[in-house]
Amino acid sequence: MSTPQDTPGTGQGREQGWNPPATTGSGQNPVGPDGTQGPSGQRGPYGYQAAQPSGYAYPGGGAVPQQADKGPAPKEVMRAYYLILAAGILYLVSSIISSLTTEMPDVAGAGVGVAFGLVFAVVFTAIYVVLAVFIRRGRNWARITATVLAALDVLAVSATLLLMPLVSQAAEAGGQAVPPTSGLATALSVIVMLLGVAGVVMTWLKPARPYFAPQKLGY
Repeated sequence: MSTPQDTPGTGQGREQGWNPPATTGSGQNPVGPDGTQGPSGQRGPYGYQAAQPSGYAYPGGGAVPQQADKGPAPKEVMRAYYLILAAGILYLVSSIISSLTTEMPDVAGAGVGVAFGLVFAVVFTAIYVVLAVFIRRGRNWARITATVLAALDVLAVSATLLLMPLVSQAAEAGGQAVPPTSGLATALSVIVMLLGVAGVVMTWLKPARPYFAPQKLGY
């Protein structure tokens, strides 16, 4: 038979120094004598908010999503990078050679046209370099842009090669002199076109396609 001293929660038991843990309204999460709430509580001593563990998602917040790493670029993508980069550099060289070797008519404004052509060549070369860099990083927009530019380059070079003889014949028939074009510049423009097309084709090969696919966001 228990005595008052042995029974927890009785008056005499409290006098012995034993106090039952206080509970919240639901009977869970006991609060200690220092005001610290239990394991699932959120308040520390003196009623202050307890520090949250690492990785705690605050209400209304959430972790910031980050793009998954694509990993190393496939060898096809690296080849495309070097091919397109070489096409841009060779395009600039071709433009410089063309401006130096093509005979310009002795008219006002001819020098301005040459300078404008060189500025355009520098800008277009920068576009080649930017596209090559972002293709190496796996950006799909860069691959699509490079594809469109390569297609336009094929059309421009093909039209130049096909129309050049016709323009020369028409000028000779009309008694007009046509400035001769540099064969080296023409050959370089063809090489630039082939390099650009080869680089774009590399990005569309089967081993390179997953590298340009959108990556899932991780947390």
